[in-house]
Amino acid sequence: MDDDKVFDCSNIICANGHKHVESKVACDLCGISDKMKVQCKHPGCKYRFHVTCARQAGLEVREVPVVGEDTFEFTVKCYQHSACEFAFRAVLEDMLEIELVKSNYMTIDRAAGIVNWGISILNILGWAWKWASWWVNLGDTWEPLLEDGQKEEDMTKEELKIVESTPYSRCEDARRCRLVAFGAALRNRDYDKEDGDDHEPLERALRAVLSTPSLVGPLKRNVIEFFVSWLARIYRSKTPLLRLGENAIPVSETESCNIYDDKTPKYILGNRRLPGKQKVSKEQIFETDFKEIDDFSVEELPLSILLRSPERLQIKKGSK
Repeated sequence: MDDDKVFDCSNIICANGHKHVESKVACDLCGISDKMKVQCKHPGCKYRFHVTCARQAGLEVREVPVVGEDTFEFTVKCYQHSACEFAFRAVLEDMLEIELVKSNYMTIDRAAGIVNWGISILNILGWAWKWASWWVNLGDTWEPLLEDGQKEEDMTKEELKIVESTPYSRCEDARRCRLVAFGAALRNRDYDKEDGDDHEPLERALRAVLSTPSLVGPLKRNVIEFFVSWLARIYRSKTPLLRLGENAIPVSETESCNIYDDKTPKYILGNRRLPGKQKVSKEQIFETDFKEIDDFSVEELPLSILLRSPERLQIKKGSK
C-alpha cells in the first residue's frame, strides 16, 4: 500500500472519537466483535468482516479509486456479492492457468506463482466450515471466461464448462465430499496429529473436494491430480503464510459462529472422523462408511430458495 494514497474509511466500523460505533457487532466470519470491521459494499447488505478474515476466506477485498477524486476507498464484499473472480472455482482456475503456460520446463517464477495461489486456496478451504453453508444456499458467482471472438450464446454448456446445481444438490455434494469437516481439519492441522496422516489421507480428502464439479467445475483427472499434488505439498511445507493451526485466526466460541444442535462447533473436527482416513479403491473417490452430525439440513435453506428447487418435494425435511 502506497503511503501517499488517501483512503475513504467512512464504511469502517471503529471509534468515532467519543465511543465505539457498533462495537458489539461481530465479524460475520470469525464471530468476534473486536477491532476494525468493514461493511459489505453492496447497497443494503449488512454483513461486516475483519479485513484479514475476509481476505483469507476468499471474499472480495479491494482498494478502489473514487471517481473524480484523488482518493481510494477500501472495500469488502460478502460471499453473495463478491465479484466472479473471487469465486472458489475461479481461484482454482487462476492457479491452473500458470501450469498451462506453454513451456518445456518449470521456472522459478512459475513455481512461485503456483505456490502463492496454492496458499490462498488452502487458506480459503480452512474457512470452508463457514462459507460452505453460503455456497449451499446461494451457489457462487463464477462466470465462464471467454476467449477473444467467443460468444456465450453460440456455445454449449459443456463448452462453457457450466455445471448446473441447486441448493439441494449442493447440499448433497457438500456432505459427500465432507467439505465442512475438511475445512475444520485443515484449520486445526488435524492431518499432523497421527503418523502418516499428512500424506495419503490428506490427498484422498483433497481429491474428494476437487472431484465435486458443482464446487470446482468439471475438472479432468490429470488436473485434479495436479491440484492434489501441489496443495498437499504446500500443506506439508508448514509455511507461516498458511493461516492454519497455531497461525489460524481465532474464532468465537459462541453461536455467532456455526454451531451444531448439540452445541459442538463446526470449526473443530471433534468426534468426526478425519476426512480421507478411509482407504478407498482407485475407482472410488468418496468415503462411504462415515457417520457424523449432519453439516446441513433442509430447514437451513430459506423458503425463497427452496421454492426454486424442483426436488423439494422429493427430499424429506432433515433427510440425508
